[in-house]
Amino acid sequence: MGIKFSNNASASLDGAITNSATSITLDDVTEFPTLGAADYAFLTLSNSAATKIEVIKVTAINTGTKVLTAVRGQDNTSAQAFDDGDKCDLRLTAGALEAKLAEAEPDGVPMAIALG
Repeated sequence: MGIKFSNNASASLDGAITNSATSITLDDVTEFPTLGAADYAFLTLSNSAATKIEVIKVTAINTGTKVLTAVRGQDNTSAQAFDDGDKCDLRLTAGALEAKLAEAEPDGVPMAIALG
C-alpha cells in the first residue's frame, strides 16, 4: 500500500481541463500503475512547449473510462488549465521520493543503504 510507480508511463489528455478539475481523462492508461484503495501515484501534466508544468497526486485510475481522480497542484506546483492533447507523464519528482522515504521510515529512523 502507498505510492506506486511504473516505467516510462505517458499519455495525452483526452479533452481540455480547468485548473479545478479533479477528474482527468487520458487517451490511454495502460502504462500507469494499478492503484489499490490506499495507493497513489504522482504524475506530471505539461503542455507541448513545457512552459506549463503541474504535479498531481492520482488516487484512482479507472481503466474502463481512462479517467484519473487527482489532487491538483502538488509538490510546490500550482493547478493550471491544460488543453486537449497535452501530456501526462509519470516522472520521478521530489514529492514522490519524499513519500517513498516516509513509507520506509515509519518510526522516523532513516533507512540504511548498503553500498558496494
